[in-house]
Amino acid sequence: ATDIAHFLTSAVHADRLVDGGESLLQQYYYGELQKYLVEYGAFSSKDEATENFSFETFTEQYEIAVLDICRLMIAYTWSRFEEAVEKSDHEACARTMNKTSYNKSIPNIMWLMSRCDEILKSRGV
Repeated sequence: ATDIAHFLTSAVHADRLVDGGESLLQQYYYGELQKYLVEYGAFSSKDEATENFSFETFTEQYEIAVLDICRLMIAYTWSRFEEAVEKSDHEACARTMNKTSYNKSIPNIMWLMSRCDEILKSRGV
């Protein structure tokens, strides 16, 4: 689940993650993952795949990965933050192409910090 957490937090604009968008993308990814775990022989059936790698396990791993990305972003990335870039500013997007969305998009930073806060609160932190 680490791969999809990294993808959603660094390559998908926040407007696609709010209002159930994150959950929809997670559910789609999980369904495709289950299908290919069977197709490529990790499990012999969909039931076996679900039993051994449940959506709850996937969600737990995903949330831990999101928290880890927040840790990295706060400790490492923000010290290198130089400019916010709006998606409509094509010149700025080209100039900052190697940067992820959370270090060039204010809406993404806000979404990610809010999401981390939500995950921590759900764990009693």
